[in-house]
Amino acid sequence: MAEVAHLEHGATQSTIAKDSALGHHFHKKGRSKTTDGIHILDPSNKKLATVESQRIMSVMTETCNRFGILTMIPYIVENIDRFRIMLGSELAETLEDHQQLLDFYNSMLQEHPSLLRIVQGKEEMVDSLDEDMTVFLTHNAQMEHSCKDIMRLFAANPAALKSMRDEYHHRSGESQKMLKQLQDLRDITFENLLTTPLEENQRTKYLAEIMEQTRKNDAVIKKFETELDAAVADRDAEITKRNDVIRRLKTDLHQIEKFSEEHIHRTKSEAEKQEQADIKNADGKKDKLKSELTTLEQQLATHRAEHRENEMTLRKKRYKIETEVENWIQKYDSDMGERQDEYEDVDTVYTQEKSQLTELEERFKTLETEYLQIMEEKRIAEERRAHAERQMRVMVRAATVVQALWRSFKVRKALKKAKKGKGKKSGKKSGKGKKKK
Repeated sequence: MAEVAHLEHGATQSTIAKDSALGHHFHKKGRSKTTDGIHILDPSNKKLATVESQRIMSVMTETCNRFGILTMIPYIVENIDRFRIMLGSELAETLEDHQQLLDFYNSMLQEHPSLLRIVQGKEEMVDSLDEDMTVFLTHNAQMEHSCKDIMRLFAANPAALKSMRDEYHHRSGESQKMLKQLQDLRDITFENLLTTPLEENQRTKYLAEIMEQTRKNDAVIKKFETELDAAVADRDAEITKRNDVIRRLKTDLHQIEKFSEEHIHRTKSEAEKQEQADIKNADGKKDKLKSELTTLEQQLATHRAEHRENEMTLRKKRYKIETEVENWIQKYDSDMGERQDEYEDVDTVYTQEKSQLTELEERFKTLETEYLQIMEEKRIAEERRAHAERQMRVMVRAATVVQALWRSFKVRKALKKAKKGKGKKSGKKSGKGKKKK
């Protein structure tokens, strides 16, 4: 057996050496294309350029977030006392109502498993399930509205939403797996939206080259597999020789087993003797247990008599209590009759006061119409006064601007005259100086 194991180990090592040599051969050929392939498979754009693609990713991200919150509902309801203060009374009550709808939904599916398959179109409708199907669809719609209400209340309570996201490790395995698949779908969609048609063509061309290289590699692999089959055939021949050796060893083992059967026979005879001794001891224990059983049966009869007496006492108490309850019911009926009379008196007074209230409301409507008319006249007068004030301010401002322009014009004109006068004086002085020279 050791030699067989050694032979199998040698064949395995030779196969591994061939595979490593094959991988090294392919690695040398494909090393230059690996870097380019990485750049081709990765999109060049890192951000979404169009509004439509951004909206698609926004919808998928919101779907993942909402699914994550909805899968936490069973854990939240199970620990509702812990989260009640943080969630608020309205959200906590909505979650409890949703859990009741979910329990009823699951109970209907357990009673009629075919309802869900009928809704999905996998089975045909049966007349006996018409009423159940109506109830099922109604509760399904109620669950949808309940989920919308829960998401709306979570959106209005950011603190509760953040706390629930921190409890993600309490989500069930199936829900976690489904959420992971949604996130993977979102990532794949994001990568497809980033990829341009040109990049898609380049990627397709690159993958075609990879497929061609793979076909060539398969041919080389088949060649090596042929060599491997030959090596395996040699190994099988060696194993056949080893099996002959094993067969001879099994024959020797069979002879050894025959010798051991005599020893087993002697052991069985000793065990039977011990068994007979144990049976004798068991008979003595059986008699002792029978005497104990008789004593216990006598005690049971005594206890039954005592329990019958207690039962009679409790029956008398029950009759007394039922009599008292009937008396209280009669007293309650008489009290309710008096309350009904009082209610009718109060209802009469209420009817009278309601008629008076109606008259007062009609008077108030007339006064309200007059008041609105007066307020409208005041508003029109106020608008006229404001318009007149605005016109006056415009005219005053226009006059101020005209006066300022006129003053600036006069000042500029005076400055020009002053400059001309200085220029003439300086010319005369320069002429006198030249004559003196």
